[in-house]
Amino acid sequence: PEGRARAWIAWSIPAVFFLYEFMIRVLPAVIEGPLQHELRTTAGDLGLSMSFYYYAYGPMQLAVGVLLDRFGARLPLTVAAIVCAVGAVSFALASSLYGLGAGRFLMGFGSAFAYVGAVYVATIWFPGRRVALISGLTVTLGMLGAIVAESTLQFLVDRTSWHNVMYGFAVVGLVLAGMQYMLIPRRPAWFMEHVHASHAPGQAAHPGMLACLKQVLLNRQTLLLGLVTGLVYLPMGTFAALWGFRYLNTVLGIDDSQAGGLVSIIFVGLAVGGPCLGWLSDHLGRRVVFFRIFAALGVLSTGLLLMLDPGHEVMLILILLLVGLVVSVMVLAFPLAMDQNPCYARGTALTFVNFTQMLFAGIGQWVVGVLLDVEAGGAKDPTYGSGDFRTAFVLLPITMLVAFLLSLFLREPKRSGRGGG
Repeated sequence: PEGRARAWIAWSIPAVFFLYEFMIRVLPAVIEGPLQHELRTTAGDLGLSMSFYYYAYGPMQLAVGVLLDRFGARLPLTVAAIVCAVGAVSFALASSLYGLGAGRFLMGFGSAFAYVGAVYVATIWFPGRRVALISGLTVTLGMLGAIVAESTLQFLVDRTSWHNVMYGFAVVGLVLAGMQYMLIPRRPAWFMEHVHASHAPGQAAHPGMLACLKQVLLNRQTLLLGLVTGLVYLPMGTFAALWGFRYLNTVLGIDDSQAGGLVSIIFVGLAVGGPCLGWLSDHLGRRVVFFRIFAALGVLSTGLLLMLDPGHEVMLILILLLVGLVVSVMVLAFPLAMDQNPCYARGTALTFVNFTQMLFAGIGQWVVGVLLDVEAGGAKDPTYGSGDFRTAFVLLPITMLVAFLLSLFLREPKRSGRGGG
């Protein structure tokens, strides 16, 4: 039966899974220093190993959408949480970069279902005019996971070891798997009737993966949206999720006890901006204009971050908060992608946009690591200087500028803001 409580319960369980997923996503930012020292490897090699999370997460998005459209959310999300748990154990047992990469790949594979699964459930159990707001609230939960990770995992790693922390993540993943199987309801009959009604005459009741992908990939606006979203997301994937901790150490002279908390300010900005921007977008019925405004702010904020000198902590806090607010525009990409495509391909459209975000994040982590190695001469276990990090992160304002230019070609769909729930 329908009901407000049922809707919130149905959404909250996969949303908590997204919180968990985001914690394991940003964990390398806390442990990359010990890992690089323990394995005596270069930043480029370590960045490549950690980026395997995104290389699984990104391509899986193309399958996740079809699986959600075909089977609903309960079974896929349950299996996904189990895969995350297996990946955490594999990572903990690893003794080489190959083992770490395999563990990160499995965690990325399972995590690929979390955010899109939560938004997909919201499209069923909430009215369409609330989807952007729920998308923003989901992001807020994920950012809470990131804030907890940045501010407390360092404490846990120091008191025990990163191996034990990963075993803890495995246990939590199994608990979440059980909760999702028990508490996420099946798709209601009225939703399936709505899906069937959206099919063209003679079209199959359950279009296959190729049909859904064809619909999305032939939509030029969705392709453009994916590129813009992936570029805007880069500060989160490269700075907040991996290299930001050491950037603050090296460039701005901030010690370990403060660096984690400062990096987490980016997540605070995203956590605040996500639901606020989602509500404002729903209220105005506009999406595209926000991508243009926030991409322009992204050029400003990342440029200021590169130019900031040590001793300006208040300014640093404001800049990091602004970076988080800029990235929060990503929450509008998902309802916009749904507006651009028919109901039967909604999940595929969602996951295509998420695919581009994660693909760009993985490439960005590796590129920053390679740039650091180039600046440091490619030595094993090198010491990177302030200039090395500033040069490597020139990548961010450049990509923000490209995102702004591409956003000028985005158009509002005719039915912006409408959902199917």
